[in-house]
Amino acid sequence: MNQLPYLATLATRHAWAEREYARLHADLVEATLIARVRSAERAAQRRAWVRDRFSELRPVRRRQPVPYCARAAAHTARTAGGVR
Repeated sequence: MNQLPYLATLATRHAWAEREYARLHADLVEATLIARVRSAERAAQRRAWVRDRFSELRPVRRRQPVPYCARAAAHTARTAGGVR
């Protein structure tokens, strides 16, 4: 990865450096994508582990639906249009 900036300047002048720069850049992009996927998988495993461990301790609370309020709905409709 440290070679990438040095090869970028050479790549403008030499075909070999251009190919080497493209190869190193592709390897770097591939490694970044693989690391991102692995990180997402580990995070999903951690969330599942925590959910399994603590689900029996504390029941899941469902949010109650908010009752309809005509006054609040009218206020947001007025301010959204720019008239206040």
